[in-house]
Amino acid sequence: MANTYTWKINALDVHPIEDTLTDVVYNVHWGMTATSDQTDSEGNPYTTNTIGTQTVHSPTSDQFVDFDSLTQDDVVSWLESSDMDIEEIKAGLDNRIQNLISPTSVTKNVPW
Repeated sequence: MANTYTWKINALDVHPIEDTLTDVVYNVHWGMTATSDQTDSEGNPYTTNTIGTQTVHSPTSDQFVDFDSLTQDDVVSWLESSDMDIEEIKAGLDNRIQNLISPTSVTKNVPW
């Protein structure tokens, strides 16, 4: 089973003014989706996702990117260089997909 992972940046918390900089991002609201190369009986790939937040370090003035010029790739690079355990997040998503493929528990309607 091979899964692919996709980031989604949902929102950014900013300090309106920090030192001489404006709209400085300090917290990222993120989502990550895992998509399996295996498909269900209807041909749809198994997918699952998770969300979280991560604080990021304040930039130096020479590293600063104007808020209106930020890209998702910029913010993802901050997440990937932060102290969050991305491999643990991916492992959790992998486990959830494996449980979708081979459930260890299911809920059934009552027979009456």
